[in-house]
Amino acid sequence: MKQRLVIKGTILTYGEKWVVGNEDYSSILLSVANSWKSNNFSPQDELTVNIESWKSREFGKIKSSIYGYTSDLHNLSINYCFLKETLESSEINKHKANLYVSLLLENYFTNIRSLYDFLFHIIKICLTDKQLKTYPETDSLNKLIKFSKNKNNKEKLPERIQHFLLDIEPYLDEIRTIRDFIVHKGKEIIITKKDNQLFIRIPKTGLYSNDNLMPNILNSLEVDYNMEDYIRELTKSIFKYSEDLGMILLIELFEKEKFDWNLYSITNYCMEDFTEFMLKQKNFG
Repeated sequence: MKQRLVIKGTILTYGEKWVVGNEDYSSILLSVANSWKSNNFSPQDELTVNIESWKSREFGKIKSSIYGYTSDLHNLSINYCFLKETLESSEINKHKANLYVSLLLENYFTNIRSLYDFLFHIIKICLTDKQLKTYPETDSLNKLIKFSKNKNNKEKLPERIQHFLLDIEPYLDEIRTIRDFIVHKGKEIIITKKDNQLFIRIPKTGLYSNDNLMPNILNSLEVDYNMEDYIRELTKSIFKYSEDLGMILLIELFEKEKFDWNLYSITNYCMEDFTEFMLKQKNFG
């Protein structure tokens, strides 16, 4: 793999470099969020705007969520590369490989779930002070969705944000279901190999049961789901809706005030393989 100037990080980039499917992951949401951070915080993470203490606390939560969201994006790509190299390694016996793959998949699903919840605080960058003061005191995107459905809260969120939350709810439910079965109910991911491809399922009643608790996001007629296609589809969903949110935030910010923004990307030594996988240019094996 060619050497890169940045091993892992967020980079300020330019239009020609801001493309899909390269060694960088270019994102509207990351660009809007990091521009907001640059407009309000110094490179040393100190506030550069004079605001009330309650608001500075909220800004701190937003900043932490931007870092958390970015870190979990990196983790997705690193998890993918680790998964790929584990499966391709001839030095790891198949029994150990299955254990490693199962753990990496659990981490991958947990990362995606975290990405959704980080959106809870990032949404705050487009709110008015009045809306920010009535925003739910929680870190759960699911609870924010419930909050937005309450007819008494109609004016407490921008209309575009309310529509976004309704759109994203089914996809949040999918990854929450998977995460809860693994983390809270102690279910295990069963991995099988057929025709040199890997398939996954979470059985309901035991190792040899003919069922699968994972949401059928592939509309498959089989009990086991193709692992590559499954994680790709889950990831594409969070990426799509993150970008939708990025556009909404950008519009809301432009309508409220002058907003200086720049293009940002993230990069690391796993990003090229990851983006190739997401674009179906490269598969496992």
